[in-house]
Amino acid sequence: MLSDVVVSAPAVVLRAKHEPPQIRRDLARLSRCHTDCLILASMIEPIADGIHLAAQDEPQHSWPTPYTGIVGRSCHNLDEVRAAELEGVHYVTLSPIFPTESKPGYGPALGLNELRHVASQTRLPVYALGGVHVGRVAACRAAGATGVAVQGAVARSSKPQAAIQAILAEWQLG
Repeated sequence: MLSDVVVSAPAVVLRAKHEPPQIRRDLARLSRCHTDCLILASMIEPIADGIHLAAQDEPQHSWPTPYTGIVGRSCHNLDEVRAAELEGVHYVTLSPIFPTESKPGYGPALGLNELRHVASQTRLPVYALGGVHVGRVAACRAAGATGVAVQGAVARSSKPQAAIQAILAEWQLG
Protein backbone atom coordinates (compact mmCIF):
# COMPACT_ATOMS: atom_id res chain seq x y z
CA MET A 1 0.00 0.00 0.00
CA LEU A 2 1.42 3.38 -1.01
CA SER A 3 0.52 4.99 2.30
CA ASP A 4 2.77 2.43 4.07
CA VAL A 5 5.84 3.58 2.13
CA VAL A 6 8.00 5.88 4.24
CA VAL A 7 10.95 6.44 1.90
CA SER A 8 10.55 9.38 -0.42
CA ALA A 9 11.16 8.85 -4.13
CA PRO A 10 12.90 11.63 -6.11
CA ALA A 11 9.92 11.65 -8.47
CA VAL A 12 6.72 9.68 -8.81
CA VAL A 13 4.95 9.19 -12.12
CA LEU A 14 1.47 7.98 -11.27
CA ARG A 15 -0.04 5.94 -14.10
CA ALA A 16 -3.40 4.47 -13.06
CA LYS A 17 -4.63 5.64 -16.47
CA HIS A 18 -7.58 3.27 -16.52
CA GLU A 19 -8.94 4.36 -13.16
CA PRO A 20 -11.77 6.91 -12.95
CA PRO A 21 -10.59 10.54 -12.59
CA GLN A 22 -11.61 10.80 -8.92
CA ILE A 23 -9.63 7.68 -8.00
CA ARG A 24 -6.62 9.12 -9.85
CA ARG A 25 -6.98 12.40 -7.93
CA ASP A 26 -7.14 10.51 -4.63
CA LEU A 27 -4.05 8.48 -5.57
CA ALA A 28 -2.29 11.71 -6.57
CA ARG A 29 -2.98 13.21 -3.13
CA LEU A 30 -1.56 10.09 -1.45
CA SER A 31 1.48 10.08 -3.76
CA ARG A 32 2.18 13.76 -3.14
CA CYS A 33 3.17 12.88 0.44
CA HIS A 34 6.02 10.69 -0.81
CA THR A 35 7.77 12.85 -3.37
CA ASP A 36 8.78 16.40 -4.17
CA CYS A 37 7.99 15.82 -7.85
CA LEU A 38 4.65 14.29 -8.80
CA ILE A 39 3.89 13.65 -12.45
CA LEU A 40 0.60 12.20 -13.67
CA ALA A 41 0.35 10.01 -16.74
CA SER A 42 -1.84 11.56 -19.43
CA MET A 43 -3.68 13.80 -16.95
CA ILE A 44 -3.21 17.42 -15.90
CA GLU A 45 -4.10 18.19 -12.30
CA PRO A 46 -3.13 21.19 -10.14
CA ILE A 47 -1.64 18.94 -7.42
CA ALA A 48 0.93 17.56 -9.87
CA ASP A 49 4.16 19.11 -11.09
CA GLY A 50 3.77 17.67 -14.57
CA ILE A 51 2.32 15.25 -17.06
CA HIS A 52 3.83 12.16 -18.65
CA LEU A 53 2.56 11.48 -22.14
CA ALA A 54 2.28 8.06 -23.72
CA ALA A 55 3.85 7.64 -27.15
CA GLN A 56 0.40 7.94 -28.76
CA ASP A 57 -0.81 10.98 -26.76
CA GLU A 58 -1.30 14.25 -28.64
CA PRO A 59 1.77 16.51 -28.71
CA GLN A 60 1.60 19.44 -26.35
CA HIS A 61 1.74 22.02 -29.17
CA SER A 62 -1.73 20.81 -30.23
CA TRP A 63 -3.26 21.51 -26.80
CA PRO A 64 -5.72 24.44 -26.62
CA THR A 65 -3.98 26.00 -23.59
CA PRO A 66 -0.21 26.20 -23.11
CA TYR A 67 1.02 24.04 -20.25
CA THR A 68 3.75 25.32 -17.95
CA GLY A 69 4.47 22.16 -15.93
CA ILE A 70 6.98 19.41 -16.57
CA VAL A 71 6.20 17.37 -19.67
CA GLY A 72 7.67 13.93 -20.30
CA ARG A 73 7.10 11.45 -23.10
CA SER A 74 7.33 7.67 -23.39
CA CYS A 75 9.61 6.67 -26.25
CA HIS A 76 10.68 3.35 -27.69
CA ASN A 77 13.35 4.32 -30.22
CA LEU A 78 15.59 7.17 -31.34
CA ASP A 79 13.05 8.53 -33.86
CA GLU A 80 10.46 8.95 -31.10
CA VAL A 81 13.05 10.66 -28.89
CA ARG A 82 13.91 13.08 -31.70
CA ALA A 83 10.20 13.85 -32.18
CA ALA A 84 9.90 14.46 -28.44
CA GLU A 85 12.82 16.92 -28.64
CA LEU A 86 11.02 18.87 -31.36
CA GLU A 87 7.85 18.80 -29.28
CA GLY A 88 9.71 20.50 -26.45
CA VAL A 89 9.30 17.94 -23.68
CA HIS A 90 11.56 18.09 -20.62
CA TYR A 91 12.52 14.39 -20.45
CA VAL A 92 11.79 11.00 -22.01
CA THR A 93 11.54 7.45 -20.80
CA LEU A 94 13.06 4.85 -23.09
CA SER A 95 11.57 1.38 -22.93
CA PRO A 96 11.73 -1.48 -22.61
CA ILE A 97 15.42 -1.67 -21.76
CA PHE A 98 15.08 -5.23 -20.41
CA PRO A 99 12.29 -7.81 -20.66
CA THR A 100 9.64 -6.84 -18.13
CA GLU A 101 7.25 -8.81 -15.95
CA SER A 102 4.87 -5.83 -15.83
CA LYS A 103 4.27 -6.03 -19.58
CA PRO A 104 5.19 -9.57 -20.63
CA GLY A 105 5.83 -9.88 -24.34
CA TYR A 106 6.27 -6.12 -24.67
CA GLY A 107 9.32 -5.33 -26.63
CA PRO A 108 11.66 -6.48 -27.91
CA ALA A 109 13.94 -5.32 -25.14
CA LEU A 110 16.25 -2.56 -26.40
CA GLY A 111 19.20 -3.42 -24.19
CA LEU A 112 21.96 -1.32 -22.70
CA ASN A 113 23.73 -0.67 -26.02
CA GLU A 114 20.61 0.97 -27.46
CA LEU A 115 20.12 2.95 -24.25
CA ARG A 116 23.72 4.17 -24.58
CA HIS A 117 23.20 5.06 -28.25
CA VAL A 118 19.93 6.96 -27.71
CA ALA A 119 21.21 8.79 -24.62
CA SER A 120 24.28 9.94 -26.58
CA GLN A 121 22.13 11.28 -29.42
CA THR A 122 19.83 13.60 -27.46
CA ARG A 123 20.04 16.61 -25.21
CA LEU A 124 17.00 15.36 -23.25
CA PRO A 125 17.32 13.49 -19.98
CA VAL A 126 16.64 9.81 -20.72
CA TYR A 127 15.15 7.58 -18.02
CA ALA A 128 15.58 3.82 -18.47
CA LEU A 129 12.31 1.92 -18.09
CA GLY A 130 11.30 -1.69 -18.40
CA GLY A 131 12.69 -4.58 -16.40
CA VAL A 132 14.82 -2.29 -14.26
CA HIS A 133 15.45 -3.63 -10.78
CA VAL A 134 18.27 -3.89 -8.26
CA GLY A 135 21.27 -5.32 -10.06
CA ARG A 136 20.49 -3.40 -13.28
CA VAL A 137 20.34 0.17 -12.01
CA ALA A 138 24.09 0.88 -12.10
CA ALA A 139 24.35 -0.54 -15.62
CA CYS A 140 21.63 1.87 -16.80
CA ARG A 141 23.51 4.76 -15.24
CA ALA A 142 26.77 3.62 -16.87
CA ALA A 143 24.95 3.46 -20.21
CA GLY A 144 24.03 7.13 -19.96
CA ALA A 145 20.59 7.12 -18.36
CA THR A 146 19.76 10.22 -16.36
CA GLY A 147 17.76 8.01 -14.04
CA VAL A 148 15.64 4.89 -13.92
CA ALA A 149 11.90 4.45 -13.83
CA VAL A 150 10.65 1.41 -11.95
CA GLN A 151 7.24 -0.04 -11.36
CA GLY A 152 7.35 -3.77 -10.85
CA ALA A 153 10.50 -3.76 -8.72
CA VAL A 154 8.58 -1.77 -6.12
CA ALA A 155 4.99 -2.87 -6.73
CA ARG A 156 5.77 -6.60 -6.56
CA SER A 157 8.07 -6.26 -3.56
CA SER A 158 6.87 -7.45 -0.18
CA LYS A 159 8.96 -4.57 1.22
CA PRO A 160 8.48 -1.60 -1.13
CA GLN A 161 10.37 0.77 1.18
CA ALA A 162 13.42 -1.50 1.12
CA ALA A 163 13.13 -1.85 -2.67
CA ILE A 164 13.14 1.93 -3.14
CA GLN A 165 16.10 2.30 -0.78
CA ALA A 166 18.07 -0.39 -2.62
CA ILE A 167 17.36 1.15 -6.03
CA LEU A 168 18.39 4.61 -4.81
CA ALA A 169 21.52 3.20 -3.16
CA GLU A 170 22.59 1.37 -6.31
CA TRP A 171 22.05 4.54 -8.35
CA GLN A 172 24.19 6.54 -5.95
CA LEU A 173 26.97 3.94 -5.93
CA GLY A 174 26.70 3.23 -9.69
